[in-house]
Parts: sequence; C-alpha cells; structure tokens
Amino acid sequence: MPTQIANFDFYQLQYDTNGNLADSTQLTALTAAAQNATDVALIAHGFRNDENDATSLYTHFLTSLRTQLARPELQSVAARKLIFAGVYWPSKAYPESWTNATPGTGTVQDIDATGSALATAKAQLEELQRDATQEQKHVLAEAIDLLPALDTDPALQDRFATLVLSILAPADDLADPTEGLGLIRSTPGSDLLRMLKRPLLAPIARGAAVSNVEDFDNFNGGPSGTGSVQDLGSIFDSVLGAAGKLANLATWYQMKSRSGLVGETGVARAIRALKASPLNVKVHLIGHSLGGRLMAACGRALTQAPAVHPDSMSLLEAAFSHFGFSPNNGQGQVGFFRDVIGKKIVTGPIIETFSAQDTVVGYVYAIASRLANDNVKAIGDATDPFGGIGRNGAQATPESTSEILHDCGTPYSFRKGIVNNLDGSGGLITSHGDVTNDRVTYAVANAVAAT
Repeated sequence: MPTQIANFDFYQLQYDTNGNLADSTQLTALTAAAQNATDVALIAHGFRNDENDATSLYTHFLTSLRTQLARPELQSVAARKLIFAGVYWPSKAYPESWTNATPGTGTVQDIDATGSALATAKAQLEELQRDATQEQKHVLAEAIDLLPALDTDPALQDRFATLVLSILAPADDLADPTEGLGLIRSTPGSDLLRMLKRPLLAPIARGAAVSNVEDFDNFNGGPSGTGSVQDLGSIFDSVLGAAGKLANLATWYQMKSRSGLVGETGVARAIRALKASPLNVKVHLIGHSLGGRLMAACGRALTQAPAVHPDSMSLLEAAFSHFGFSPNNGQGQVGFFRDVIGKKIVTGPIIETFSAQDTVVGYVYAIASRLANDNVKAIGDATDPFGGIGRNGAQATPESTSEILHDCGTPYSFRKGIVNNLDGSGGLITSHGDVTNDRVTYAVANAVAAT
C-alpha cells in the first residue's frame, strides 16, 4: 500500500549500489497502481544521509506542489490522477558548509588550527570506507596511515592521492572528459594538494563581484550564504586540509558514478515497466542534484532500442557538466547526455533550474578548473570548461532557451524537444538545496501540464 504525502499516493523504489531493487514487489505495486493513474512521477534525491532525509525532501516538495495545483491555470493537472514514486539510492552525505559541521553528517564541529585538519581528513576517509569493498578498505586504511607524515613529503603526497583516487571506477574519466576526473588522475598528488591548498574565486550572482572562497567545502559560504567564509585559512591552506578536500572530491565522483548507474539500470527498468502499461500512463522524471544526473542517465539509457519516451523531465539544480547536453563543448567533445536531446527521448518539456547561488555545483566543478589552470582567476561560471549545469544552465546547446524563473501565477510556454533553462539567480533559488520553494514546484507543475 502507498503512503500519503500531501494527498498524493506515494510509493518507494529503493535501490542498491548496483541499481537493483531491494524489494522487487515495490515496482510491482507501482506498476499495478499505474493502471488506475493518468500520470506517474519519479523523483530522485541527491546527497542524503539516510532514507529520512530523502523522505523529508520529497515531503516538502510534494506539499509545495499540492499548493500549486490549486491555481486556476493548473486545474487540468489537478484533475489528473497523479501518483509519485520516490527513488532512494545509497548516496553519502556531502558537507554543504563547514560551519559547525562533522564529516559524514554535513557538518564540522569545534574547528581549531591544531588537530582539526588531521581529524577531518581522517573522518572523511573513514566515511569513504563505510560501504567500500574489502580491497578498497585496505587501500583507504593505508591512506589514513599516511596522514600524520603527509605535510612535508611530496613522495607520500603522491602515494596518498594515488590511493584515494584508486577507489574510483577507471571508466568514469573516459566516459565524460568534461567532468575533469581524467585530468585529476593525471596530475601528481603533490601538485594536486598544492593547488587544493589555495582559495577559489567564484562569482555568486549574475554580474556580481568575485568572492574569495577559502575552499570548495565551504559550499554555503559563511553564515550569510554570500560566498565568504570565516577565518579557517590556518586549517584549509595546509596539506592536511587539502588532503581532506581530495577525500571529499573522491566522495563526489563516487556518488556521481553511483547515481548514473542507478539511473541507467534500475530506474530505466522501472520506466520501461511503466510504459509497458496498456493504459499508456504518462511518466515524469524529476531529479535534484545528483538525482538530476540519475534522471539524465535514465533518459540516456532509454534511447537504447527499443526506445521508451518519458513525458517530461525536470532537473533541479542538477549536478553534471553544463556541457552535458551539448553536441560540441568547443573542444570537439560531445556531452555525455547528448542523446537525450539529439534523439528527442522526452516527448514533453525538459526544464532545468540553475542559480549562481548554487555554490555546491559551482565549487565542485571549479576544482577541475583549478587543476586545469592552476590560477586564481574567477572560475565555475558559464565560461568555464568545467562548469556545472545547476550553476550555469545548459551551455553550448543549440536546442535550449533561458528565462528567469517565473513568479507563481505567471504561466510558462515551455518548448518541447529542447532544454528550457530557468534562471533562479539573484535570490529566486538561494542555495543548492532550495528546490522545494513555490517557484520551483510551480515550474515543475507547468512542465507536467504541458504533456
């Protein structure tokens, strides 16, 4: 039986690290319910601590969406029988701020200049060990043992980086060079840590002045969320501080790979099952952060014969390259998710929210630019070769438009077969996680309405 969230029937689809359902009856229940529905929407989370965190995101999103369906211009959607399936995949927590936080929970506590850099790096590596294979656990244990002697020995720094990066799937950097992993692997560890010691410079709004961000882990900036930080330089400009950044970066790439695998295997199988329904139910894909990557990967997999066409796709502050849909990023490289657009796999609208205030997506992609350029110019924006789509929207994609995220009550005229970029900069989307606000859910409701 489904649970009820905001008067929507809500089903769970829980996947393991290989994209297999923990319980096959979950999909059976969903496809059975689809026989009496007009629309099924699958929604996927990004970085989360646990099932409760993901459910909280879904609850806030659906509560806001229900409010939007009371609007006169959305009565056609309110009249449909719309059911939801929450995708639960085994992601790790990812710190969005270092203010009062602890690795593994998204927070770091009691920062001081004496032992915190060592303790933080160690905790991040232990977090990577948590669901690693036995071989990977041994590799990471060796990396942990190197930490106390890391500061002054370049040879140990090289070894440390090799160990940490070895847990990432070797095919990842070949699949999508615009994600920067191949570049990172090819850089000596001592050089990586030297460059990661230095602050990043990134704009936080359209046309805004550049802000000095001490490190990419300070995603929300200081208490005001402006991109500035408190005085943590004594920790984060050390080799050990850089080692913690590298461990955090490894977490990012590990979760990036995992979300894509879940999308292209398990979730794609679910869409095929739903579209096999004799009632021809409409299917909508909604993903936040790496859940956006998951849904893009699902769409890409559905282009394989026999192709199956979802009816809409809503990518909310998605975490993949802003060249993901591009036929050419300017370097002759095709975006990893290009087939989603080129093969017109989505019959209805594709919408993609982005915001200059999305410092999570902005700074993690800025790391690849730092390693490519080794300079202190502003990085992470739309001109950057390693920018993120949730920060800048789809770039170098002819089949795209861009407009400011609408106020509620101002309907959209979404075009089909292209990426409809919705700019939430300037306070309309205030952070990476700000995807349950009324403007965002209003846009998603309009995308569903257009099908």
